[in-house]
Amino acid sequence: MGRAAIVTGGARGMGAAISRHLAADGYSVVVWDLDDVFASDDANWLAEASGVSGMTVDVSSEEQVAAGVAAVLDKFGSISALVNNAAVSPKHGGFRTPPVETPVEEWDLVMGVNLRGPFLTTKAVLPSMIEAGWGRVVNISSTAGRQGARIAGLPYGVAKAGINGLTKTFALEVGMHGVTVNSVAPGRIATPMSARSAAEVSAASIARIPVGREGTVDDIGALVSYLCSDAAGFITGATVDINGGAFIAP
Repeated sequence: MGRAAIVTGGARGMGAAISRHLAADGYSVVVWDLDDVFASDDANWLAEASGVSGMTVDVSSEEQVAAGVAAVLDKFGSISALVNNAAVSPKHGGFRTPPVETPVEEWDLVMGVNLRGPFLTTKAVLPSMIEAGWGRVVNISSTAGRQGARIAGLPYGVAKAGINGLTKTFALEVGMHGVTVNSVAPGRIATPMSARSAAEVSAASIARIPVGREGTVDDIGALVSYLCSDAAGFITGATVDINGGAFIAP
C-alpha cells in the first residue's frame, strides 16, 4: 500500500511545503490542521494536491490525536512518518509578550500545541512504526529553543527547547526498531507565522543572517524530506540547524 505520513499543522507555511515534498517522495500524506486553517486561502492548494488529504485534529487533545491516528491506520494500515510541525506563537501588535509579563493562559496555549502535541502524536504513532520495523519522526524545533526566544515569546522558546529533549529521549528508545527521531531547528523562515512580527523586528532578524536572506519553506521541506527517507537511517536524536548561519552569528 506504500508509506503514509502525518504532517501536523500541514495546511500552510512550512507544513504545506513539507507535505508537498513528502507527497513528491511517494508518501500518502495526511495533513492535520484546524478548521479555520483549512478554510483559509493558504490551504487552497489542498484541493488540487496529489497524494495529500486533510483531517481536522487539535494536537493538544489526547482524544482527537488518538482518533486521528486510528483513522489513518484504518485507511493505510500503518504510519511510516510523522512530522510534528503544528505550533503557535502569539504576537501582540507584532511583538512578543515580555517574559516577565507572560500570562499563564498564553503559556498553557503554547505548551499545549507546541510540546504536549508532539508528545501525544509521537506516543500514538510509535507502536505502528515499531511493529513495521521502520519509521521516521521529525519534530520542528527552532533556534528559539537553542539560544533563547528573541522574537517569539518565552513559552515558545521553552517549548522548542523541550522538543529537542523529547527528540533525544524517544530516539534512544526506538532506534533498535528501525525508527529514527530527529528535530529540525529553523531560523527565520518566510511563513504566515513570521509575517505577524512587526516590520522592524523582521528587518532586524534578517540583518543578523549571514547568508543575507530569510529561509524559504522549501528549504525546510527538502531537509525534512531527506530525514524521512531511507538514506537518513543513521541519523537519529539529532537537532539539525537550518538558519542561514544565524545560530552562530553574534
